[in-house]
Amino acid sequence: MIAHFRPIFFAFLGLMFGLWLMKLYYYNSPYFLYAVLAAFVIVFIFILLWFANKDNKFFQFFHSIRYKYFIIALFTMFGSGLYLISTAVYTLDFHPDENVTYGVVGAIDTNYIQTEKGTYFFISNVSVLNESDVIDLKRNLYVYISHAENGAPTEEQMSLILPGNIILFSAEIVEAPVFDADEINYFAFRNNFEHAAYIEIGDILVTGGQMGFLDSVREYIREMYHNYMDDRYAGLAFSVLVGDRTELPRDISDNFSISGIAHVVAVSGLNTAFIMMLLLWLLKKLKANRWVKLITVIVVLVFYALLCDMTPSVVRASLMSIFLLVGTLFGKQADKLNSISLAGIVTLLFSPVSLFDLSFLLSYTGVFGIFLLYPVMQRAFRFLKWRKLIDATALTVSATIGTAPLVINAFGYFSLIGFVANLVLVPLFGYAFMILFVVTLCALIIPYIAGTLYVFQYGFWLVDKGAMLCASVPFANVTVPKTNEFALACYYLGTFAASRYNLVSQKTKVISVVLCFSVYFVCLIIGYFLLYNSILI
Repeated sequence: MIAHFRPIFFAFLGLMFGLWLMKLYYYNSPYFLYAVLAAFVIVFIFILLWFANKDNKFFQFFHSIRYKYFIIALFTMFGSGLYLISTAVYTLDFHPDENVTYGVVGAIDTNYIQTEKGTYFFISNVSVLNESDVIDLKRNLYVYISHAENGAPTEEQMSLILPGNIILFSAEIVEAPVFDADEINYFAFRNNFEHAAYIEIGDILVTGGQMGFLDSVREYIREMYHNYMDDRYAGLAFSVLVGDRTELPRDISDNFSISGIAHVVAVSGLNTAFIMMLLLWLLKKLKANRWVKLITVIVVLVFYALLCDMTPSVVRASLMSIFLLVGTLFGKQADKLNSISLAGIVTLLFSPVSLFDLSFLLSYTGVFGIFLLYPVMQRAFRFLKWRKLIDATALTVSATIGTAPLVINAFGYFSLIGFVANLVLVPLFGYAFMILFVVTLCALIIPYIAGTLYVFQYGFWLVDKGAMLCASVPFANVTVPKTNEFALACYYLGTFAASRYNLVSQKTKVISVVLCFSVYFVCLIIGYFLLYNSILI
């Protein structure tokens, strides 16, 4: 029996469209009118097709998909409602007065992150004290220490900034709403704060506190890596395993970005897929039944997602892995497009603002690119002959096509060396992660095994040197102008049209693909023209 509920995919599209539509309205975007017009066109087509003459050959196909139009319209309205609910949920509960110093007490929630201009961290369970009242913040507080006057704090000064410790200080507090006046504050949303405090290192008092269980596990792993690995690769390994980039060296991050492999340091499908395969292999050896397998995988993946602080990529990967496993264990052919769409719906139901977070978008478009185009690319690269090379090339190209326009719009460039880097370095990185995970898991049970990390870190050393080499290649990336939402919509519509899910004749498919991508590239050329003129001016 085949689990083939493709309407879930259209429900996901409708939900995203509704959220995006209401965001345009909320921020008075000029594109709102175009989006409303598109929505009316969809409704008009739906009504037309519902009453169309089914005997007419022209309407036969469109009449058959009228229910999908209905699903899109229904979830568009639902998505719009979710956005309005989100604006109500993220309403400031405390409006601090200007030029007023407040007393603040709370528990340090994260390791500190040090940049060139300042050091910051977050505190939770925050109480704000003034002369007559105590106010409990419902979200975290962003605490920033500037390096402008006294330079960066020393390691000794920051040694007590550890998760679980209690911190006290006095400072002015400013608002940092998620729904800002001009745009959504993704940084505030991602880190769950709506207020910020700017202080000096000498202003704070830190006392010992109780570290939570997950923080204790993370801190134990972090210390183990630093004890048995070079600091450079300890920071990289910790980032890869739990998604915490606190100690990820800046040059590694830059080299990975230029080389087009920055996605490997985001906890995603690579991590969860390996964990699930390892668990299923062990459970098979123990002859566990399907219910034990399912429950064990769910518990472990949920724990891992919590350990990684529930980032969008790990939530998506965990949900998709669970949905695929359910279909496989219960005798059905799991549908990948269905699974990723269902994972997206569940994520947006609990966190609608995630749709506008770049990490969420890159995570889903990359996977959608693979699901939609991988078979097409396998056929396109058959001339390579070697099966593994064909599969690796098809996978890399599919994921690159899926994420390319978002990467261009976010960073203003496209990595020309990215294809080679992904083809060579990503598989190598995957093996390095697998070894790291197994050794870390064994070391948590038998501590002396951690000593082998010193040897196995050379897998990361190879990836690091490879990324450094790729980043040093002349013209490793090129400047590309940003495009608007309409161009992006045409690009992804063309991507879907090229896939095997577009069940039309080959001629119609080619025409639709060429038309959609032509619109995108015309917008790109116009952007180049405007960019060139602005440089001249």
